[in-house]
Amino acid sequence: MLSVAALPGRGRLIVLIGGILLLGFLTTNLISFRVSTAALKATILQNELPLTSSNIYSEIQTDLLRPIFVSSLMSNDTFVKDWLVGGEQDSRQVTRYLDEIRAKYDVFTSFLISDRTRQYYHFSGPTKIVRAGEPNDGWFFRVREMTQPYEVNIDFNAAQGMEITIFINYRVLDYEGRFIGATSVGLKLDTVSRILSHYKSSYRRGIYFVAGDGEVTVRSEGAVIQEDNIRTARGISTIANEILTRSDGYFEYVRDGEVMLLTSRYIPDLGWRVIVEQRESEALSALWRSFITNLAIGVGIILLTIGTIAYAINLYQRRLEDMAVTDKLTGIGNRQLFDITLDQALKLRKRVSLPLSVLLIDIDRFKSVNDTRGHLKGDEVIRAVASILKDRVREADLLARWGGEEFILLANNCRLENARELGETLREAVASAAVLAPDDGLRVSVSCGVAECADDDDAETLAGRADRALYRAKDEGRNRVEAEYA
Repeated sequence: MLSVAALPGRGRLIVLIGGILLLGFLTTNLISFRVSTAALKATILQNELPLTSSNIYSEIQTDLLRPIFVSSLMSNDTFVKDWLVGGEQDSRQVTRYLDEIRAKYDVFTSFLISDRTRQYYHFSGPTKIVRAGEPNDGWFFRVREMTQPYEVNIDFNAAQGMEITIFINYRVLDYEGRFIGATSVGLKLDTVSRILSHYKSSYRRGIYFVAGDGEVTVRSEGAVIQEDNIRTARGISTIANEILTRSDGYFEYVRDGEVMLLTSRYIPDLGWRVIVEQRESEALSALWRSFITNLAIGVGIILLTIGTIAYAINLYQRRLEDMAVTDKLTGIGNRQLFDITLDQALKLRKRVSLPLSVLLIDIDRFKSVNDTRGHLKGDEVIRAVASILKDRVREADLLARWGGEEFILLANNCRLENARELGETLREAVASAAVLAPDDGLRVSVSCGVAECADDDDAETLAGRADRALYRAKDEGRNRVEAEYA
């Protein structure tokens, strides 16, 4: 595996920048996620779950208000009082009255019990005599002795198939304030179940009603806790005593490896606690999805940024490399590039016996161009000559600016005579070209010295022989090609 240390300098720079960006992004997002998670948990525990329990409490109270009102109306109705005080002469009258109450106010059941006869009058007719020793009749004797005007009681409805029913039991007093009986209307417990199912489907929260001893009396469909008592239920049993001794509060517990968030509120009308719970994973799922989405987008942006940085670095690296080996004035190779290329060619020649020649080219009487036309025109002449030479050399050859008005050409796989012919071609091309645009009549010529590499040549001796050949061309009248043999 390639290590970072083994990468080239720019590769290490790109990896370093990418690492810093990625580490910074991940650190920032993780901190943000942790802070958001803590804040969301606090909001759920302290606001959302308590609000749900408050809404449930309000709905239950709303559902209870109507039957409480109906039971109160019955207990204070002069017909009921007069009928009880008058000796309960015609049971059909009270039966019709109870049935009318049930139908008019849409309650599950309605009934009346006389304290004098202990007769149980149901909306369907008299059913039985209540007795103190009967477990199902105990509520009447409790109501008979209590000081409050009514109670809300959860019990089995013996007269209607033993369905669990919420009863509102109201004391009936005669005109002197003496207890003469009890009226009651019933609300089916499925009303409470309906409320629980609504909140379960709407908010994906488990809802329970728990009695004072911890017994789970009603639970929403699909609730996590399936045990009958929270004191023995897995996970929640660790906080059951705290829940049952506080009127309200919010808690956390772990069940089967999953954190559960929970709030509890006491409902005095029922003597129950409403418990609302939610899986932490479900509560935080939207936040987790947002975190993953942001992470994916961020990593994508970072990769795009790293790619852009890498492209920019490589681009500028290539430009720097080009600047290091390119002559700024002419755009052809510079002396540094020529030296490097010649050194490599000489090493290759030692392994592979191929001919190699060098042509040193100089613009004739260039000083007079500068003196008569100026240095800017002189630069134009140098660029024009470089362009003429470049257009006529082979792709395998290297043309470079040697310095000033001198150029040097490395001709690979080229004998001296072929190199001399190439020099003549270049000389003729320059001599016949208009070097300035527009053409003002200026013509320049070049002189060329040619040398072929010998077995014992190095860069200095090869260039030296080409230089001597160039001087001989100058001495013999310029605008000519001379060769220096080894």
